[in-house]
Amino acid sequence: FIIKTTSSFLGRYVCTDNDEEFSIALIAFNEAIEKYNEDRGNFWSFAKLVIESRLKNYLRKNARIADSSLEELTEGGMQIKDIGVTVDKTTSDLRDEILAFKKELEQFDITFEILAEKSPKHKDTRDRAIRIGYRVSDDGVLIEKVYEKKRLPIRDISRKFEITEKILKRSKVFILSTAVLFFKKYTNLIVWIKGVK
Repeated sequence: FIIKTTSSFLGRYVCTDNDEEFSIALIAFNEAIEKYNEDRGNFWSFAKLVIESRLKNYLRKNARIADSSLEELTEGGMQIKDIGVTVDKTTSDLRDEILAFKKELEQFDITFEILAEKSPKHKDTRDRAIRIGYRVSDDGVLIEKVYEKKRLPIRDISRKFEITEKILKRSKVFILSTAVLFFKKYTNLIVWIKGVK
């Protein structure tokens, strides 16, 4: 879905290994997961809109930097050689984290599409799930069980944190994914998820 949307928008083939636009699209897809609620209609249409919007912004921003004259940039204290390095490094780090996160989730049979579908639609529910995911990631025994059993140990979490099993079951895919995110210390994604919540 992400590759198809990006490729269609750009009008060219998208390489998942080194295309900055693909990284932007992945980030946008995650943003769509976080911000979606049922009032916005079909999730896939909403996600497509978010991806295309972020790609437009990215292309516009790059065009502005490319159009700026050397004098304007150096007068503003920006070193030309540093611009590309900073943007490339951040984008590359984020892309690496997203791809590593995707691979990590595969061992739990979770794809980004499943994560999008199973993510809480309301902000307060999502915030609570993020907090629970963090607490699970911070507990050695619980996170070990997550990796050992390849699922969320609902009963253990319920007892330990005094949270009803019903609440945990409703958001189990999202909580598990968030726990993995925090446990693996995907710094850029953590900063992003904290900002969105």
